[in-house]
Amino acid sequence: MPANKIDLSEISILAKILNDDTSNTLLTAATQLTPEDFMDSRNRILFQTFLEMDKKQLVIDVPNLLSELTNLKLLDAIGGPDYLYTIIEKGIGTAPVENYIDTIRDKSLLSKFLGTLTNITKNASDKPITDISDFIGEAEANILKVTQQRRVADVANMGTISDEIISSLVKQTDEFKSKGKRPDGITGQETGFAELDRLTRGWQKGAMIVVGARPSVGKTAFALNLIYQVAKKGVPAILFTLEMSTREVAMRLLSLVSNLTSEEINSLSYLHGSTKEAILVDPQTDEDTMIAQKLQNGLIELSQLPIFIDDNPGAKILDIMAKCKKLKNLIPNVGLIAIDYLGLISGSGRNDNRQSEVSEISRQIKLMAKSLEIPIVALTQLNRDTEKRDNHRPQISDIRDSGSIEQDADIIMMLYRPDYYSASNKKGDDILAEQPDNSNPISEVDVSIVKNRNGRLGDLKFIFDKSHCSFNIVEEDHDF
Repeated sequence: MPANKIDLSEISILAKILNDDTSNTLLTAATQLTPEDFMDSRNRILFQTFLEMDKKQLVIDVPNLLSELTNLKLLDAIGGPDYLYTIIEKGIGTAPVENYIDTIRDKSLLSKFLGTLTNITKNASDKPITDISDFIGEAEANILKVTQQRRVADVANMGTISDEIISSLVKQTDEFKSKGKRPDGITGQETGFAELDRLTRGWQKGAMIVVGARPSVGKTAFALNLIYQVAKKGVPAILFTLEMSTREVAMRLLSLVSNLTSEEINSLSYLHGSTKEAILVDPQTDEDTMIAQKLQNGLIELSQLPIFIDDNPGAKILDIMAKCKKLKNLIPNVGLIAIDYLGLISGSGRNDNRQSEVSEISRQIKLMAKSLEIPIVALTQLNRDTEKRDNHRPQISDIRDSGSIEQDADIIMMLYRPDYYSASNKKGDDILAEQPDNSNPISEVDVSIVKNRNGRLGDLKFIFDKSHCSFNIVEEDHDF
């Protein structure tokens, strides 16, 4: 776009962001637009700067914006202070912000569509077409990527939808063949547990899976097992842990893959010069030698697993969204994202109460899963209502600050440990102690699927080996 030409839709939304003390306009725009959607490079820079300022929790106003652009040496690139004042003066549209977002997205979509057609034509002219069917198929796929970004308001007729269904089924078959897999009804990423696959059909792309339990029941360990089951198939998995450090998570995974307890790992005398490829120890007994060998094998396996961990304790939902988008670009075949846990994520800070904030966070996670086409497992704590009932099995209504979690989730799984409510864990007649009974290293855990948008409900029994951080499904007839 020529520098002297002004796009009223773009400058109107920028002006609304600058004039909004609550920052709600930016939040609305940030969930639907990217800097690349702006045709004017000056506006692209400004929108990107707004996003960076929001991450730094800076107030978005003209003085702060000028300071930030100066520090980034971008002030001249946007036309200096004069262009900012032009935005404020001329960006006076009175339409709702959603109208400007729709206009900007439509223009961006048209530009992408025309660019895709140009690339298809150029490839047809510049390169020999050895297989016409493959060329047309690739062209259709590229066009479909663009057309799928159309606004929800654009209705589709059943003929078009039917064509898309057939296309997706053919693509699914091609994916099965490329993996050497026969069609078996499991259409998503395999969970690693056959019985769980029967209920869920695997982790579906774009699904939000919520795992709820009371503190110390085993949510984190269960999530690590889900991640491990995916990663050991060579499929990348990402964990956002807001409660534990990367090292703590890695130690739990090491116990899982090496089948060693934390006490066994820490019982050895390690020597300088040790590496993950070659552990050097001073064994005192034959058992030490055996432990060292199991640890060595576990470290080799762990170091080869495609697991990525982010342990930023104060992560905001917009930060997590931004990181996920970057990681998806770097690692296109990500199979699973897990977040531990919902209650520790910070929202935008623009809501009056925590319930509204959690609702915002939940909605953003669902939108992120859908836009990235990656299943996301989000852990959540349950309130104490479970402890007030004679039957302590958790229910959907027990989700803390539930907000829209129940509505947004595609699958909700509840973890119930009977020994958590053992007789020795009571004070007085009916009041439960804060800490569960963890004296037994082995516990039975019931995993109940209480919501499944595209599958069946049911209960699965697992054995939780706390010392080795492992969950193993009980081979028996399950309740479904």
